[in-house]
Amino acid sequence: MVYSSTLTSKNQTTLPKAVVALLKAKPSSILAYEVLENGTVLLTAKSATFKEIADSFPKKKPAKPIKVEDMKKAAASGAARRFKRARQ
Repeated sequence: MVYSSTLTSKNQTTLPKAVVALLKAKPSSILAYEVLENGTVLLTAKSATFKEIADSFPKKKPAKPIKVEDMKKAAASGAARRFKRARQ
């Protein structure tokens, strides 16, 4: 069976519903494209695990720990500013 879709200028396409069903793909499924020597492309879907999804995000440097007292001061300061603005 042959299915078709259009490639956008951003190299994106929408998979036909029948293809999604055949692949048993879900949102966040990882699609693998295997290009064979004769030019044939095999498309397979694999459901991503939480770890795979989490690993795909850019790594952030750990933030410097903040003391609870500093958080309380910041919250009180912000609340005071909002209260003053509301009273004006």
